[in-house]
Amino acid sequence: MFGRPQMLWTTLSVAALASCVFVLIVRFMPLPNIVALLVSVGAPYIPVIALMGLALSMISRLSVLSIAAVAVFAATVAVQVPWYFLGSPPSVERHTDIRVLSSNLRKSRVEPTSFVRLANRSADVITVSELTPEGVRRFDHAGLGETFPYSVLKPASGAGGIGLWSRFPLTPSPPSKYRDTTIVAAKLKIPGARSDALVASVHVTSPLSIGLNIFDDWRRGITGLKASLNDFAKTAGAGAVIVAGDFNSTPDMRQFRDLLTNGYRDAVEQTGAGLGPTFPSYGWFRPLITIDHVLTRNAAASSIKTVDMKGSDHRALLATIKVPLDPTAS
Repeated sequence: MFGRPQMLWTTLSVAALASCVFVLIVRFMPLPNIVALLVSVGAPYIPVIALMGLALSMISRLSVLSIAAVAVFAATVAVQVPWYFLGSPPSVERHTDIRVLSSNLRKSRVEPTSFVRLANRSADVITVSELTPEGVRRFDHAGLGETFPYSVLKPASGAGGIGLWSRFPLTPSPPSKYRDTTIVAAKLKIPGARSDALVASVHVTSPLSIGLNIFDDWRRGITGLKASLNDFAKTAGAGAVIVAGDFNSTPDMRQFRDLLTNGYRDAVEQTGAGLGPTFPSYGWFRPLITIDHVLTRNAAASSIKTVDMKGSDHRALLATIKVPLDPTAS
């Protein structure tokens, strides 16, 4: 018979392991509602819960439960570690490095002087979301256009603005025809490269905004982004594609992972850069979830990291992308 302490350890272990199994199931299916989305957000941390369940199962001294706990712990590790830690930057023989700075500006509350200083030091291409008309004026006043004379900007009030700046010439692409994802894209003329690259700044509707049917809007936005990625691939052909921004989705959401087809790769998964949450970022409060991303196609990320951005509730991304000089070379 179970004693009271053993019953307690067993119950706690079963509860911990059952919650991990539930998260794993949610992770592998398209998210049907906001509850499933919130569950998936916690997926990077379930190995810790599974480890607690394993420890409790050993205390309970039930061999069957301990074996099950080992299996659950192994499964939680298997879906997280390869994504964040086992990638390695692929080699690209003849290439040029394009440095990308991607930032959600929090309705242009980012401090412009420090932003411009970081961009001047660390970037060749800038992608931003939540760009307001006032934000454009503040960046101009801070001298962003001196180093980044080329831009494709679509500012708007609130969180709906989007933009691109570049050191190199940009040729704007046609506007996106899909709802619930804000996108600007352009061909990027890279010195020495045989083909133009295509760069895009994206912002998918948040599933946690205030409004009716907001989850459906988010789901429609992800679907539209998938279609846009396919359009970019057709436009670029053998050329490189770089897509960066606030996807409002994490790698543990099936809808996000479904974007990574047709040659697209996530820069974190490609480089093994580790867990780098980007949101929410408020001073001393460290971010918990990874919703900002850089995707590449016919190019290879060699590094990516997060950086604090004064005034924003997101950490920014700094990525270095190896773009082949001759994508048609065998």
